[in-house]
Amino acid sequence: MHPTFHLRWRNEGPRRRPTRSFVTVALAAATFCAACENVGTEVRYLSAPETKPRGAAPNAKSRVLSAEPYGTKHYVLVLTDGDEVMTALANFMRREKVQGAAFHGIGAVRESEIAWFDPERQKYKAITVREQVEVLALNGDTALDSQQNPTVHAHAVLGTENARTFGGHLLHAVTSPNLELFVTTYPTALLKRPVPGKGFERIDPTLSRE
Repeated sequence: MHPTFHLRWRNEGPRRRPTRSFVTVALAAATFCAACENVGTEVRYLSAPETKPRGAAPNAKSRVLSAEPYGTKHYVLVLTDGDEVMTALANFMRREKVQGAAFHGIGAVRESEIAWFDPERQKYKAITVREQVEVLALNGDTALDSQQNPTVHAHAVLGTENARTFGGHLLHAVTSPNLELFVTTYPTALLKRPVPGKGFERIDPTLSRE
């Protein structure tokens, strides 16, 4: 149900018209509300440990595109129908023994779950969108957590068949029918440390394995 907008009228003689600025605001707000309708039907709150990858990615394939003299490498990682995105990324990072990386990609998915960190609850508000969507942008990084395990952090912007868009912290998505990712790995380790009172870890550029 759309909100009701009250327009201010200006006396211009015998004809009364709404001011242009208020009409513009009303139309923009109505359009925004329409774009938000029916996006996300399942909502839950998760702690950071509950956001780990789940699923399988048996069809994911990768290859090295180029390698630079000091150890930086560039890969392509391709997922096909049924591969879970975060699982595929986590598997790739472990297999290649990645200490630090950045990645981006495009494609299409279904059964996606995106999240927003609620600072009051100190949990992630996760919204599941079952429908088929286009991956308009997928970006993220990989760093070693305090247990020296590679941890993937990804955000995504997704688009529906009606040209609506939504996005957030990507928790889960099933490839449908394909997803193409380009990954750059670095020879220098990116390390994370726990954030006091927050329940998660973040990259600290001052930390070193040496």
